[in-house]
Amino acid sequence: MDARTPGILRIPEKSTVQILISALENNNDHHLMQATDVAELATYISTLRGDEQEALVNEIAPLLEANKTSEATKILLRESRALLEAPEKEFESAHNLLVAIALNDSDKAVLSQILKNLISEPNQKTPIKFKVLSNIFNTVPANSPIRLEVFTAIVDLAVASDDIDLVLPQLQYVPSWLSEWGVGVEAERALFLTLSDRLKETGNQYQSLEFLLKYLTSFNGASGLDSQKAQATRAVVESLALPEVLNFENLLKIDAVQHLKGEKVYELLSVFMSGNVQDYRGLIAKNGGLIKELGLDEDETLRKIRLLSLASLGSENLSRELSYQEIAKALEIEESEVELWVIDVIRAGLVEAKLNQVSKVVIISRSIYRTFGTAQWQQLSQRLNGWNQSLAEILQVIANAKLTTGAAVSTAVITNNIN
Repeated sequence: MDARTPGILRIPEKSTVQILISALENNNDHHLMQATDVAELATYISTLRGDEQEALVNEIAPLLEANKTSEATKILLRESRALLEAPEKEFESAHNLLVAIALNDSDKAVLSQILKNLISEPNQKTPIKFKVLSNIFNTVPANSPIRLEVFTAIVDLAVASDDIDLVLPQLQYVPSWLSEWGVGVEAERALFLTLSDRLKETGNQYQSLEFLLKYLTSFNGASGLDSQKAQATRAVVESLALPEVLNFENLLKIDAVQHLKGEKVYELLSVFMSGNVQDYRGLIAKNGGLIKELGLDEDETLRKIRLLSLASLGSENLSRELSYQEIAKALEIEESEVELWVIDVIRAGLVEAKLNQVSKVVIISRSIYRTFGTAQWQQLSQRLNGWNQSLAEILQVIANAKLTTGAAVSTAVITNNIN
């Protein structure tokens, strides 16, 4: 065989997982096995390079003979980037053996370098790189912190190769994985923010916001929230920008968002929490250019505040006829547009309502509350009291009807007896 043509890498005849697991097992032949693997991989790298002089092999061999396996391993791993040039049919086997060697090395930076190599040049041999990374992830123990770094590498490769859909189904497991891995809060925050950034890059805006909120929530009860102002502002802006985000109460549970009080972005959030179209217009008039300054779309924000205003109008007037004129005035629209807005607010899931086109009225039977505080509890209490009073009156009417019916029956019986 030509020395410049890479041959098939010789590895033990074990499954992928078995090969990697063997790297984590302690046994008497550990050093001997690692030395053999290092020598074999060094020979393979020399072959890949077409190095007939086998410089790498000659550099490593004396160290292995002197039982300096760790030093030989570091030299091998320094040159391991050459394995990216391995033919696809040998790529996985070569990297499995490399990873097995790395997992036996006490230097954590060794595995980090392998991961960096694998996610470089993302558009080359991408499927098999994913397979190698998955092998590593599934082989190390479920509670190993190593999984965090491997998973991050998988995400980075998915983003760089425009294959983020491969990762999306796994994101639901991230919180439980973090608990299993036992990593510190800083590592958790780093992963949440990384995921948020990567998802945003790939156009997965709603998932991006979800992980951004997880990141900010991790600072609840912590000090030094000034450092999170930029991320808190981003969370508010993205919540306002996304068409399907119509509930903002979760934002108010985040200390970093509360820390924005006094900022214009917080004033804007407050309007969307409990204000109406007129409040929105007033804030924009007072702070000219605010919407553009925050990178928001003026038409979309106006659309959202109108939907929310209509929902609030409904919650305040449940089961009462609302005229087209009242709605048009509240939303600052033409009466001819009312039906379209009512249809939109129903589609958004904010209300349940019926239109009477003849009478030009809307009857709202159910509506969400944008916030649920003291005023809403008082409103609910009043409604419950009203229902209680109505039920009491109905029961009294029924009781009176029973008495009247009973009296009539008694009279009929007496009359019959007399006759």
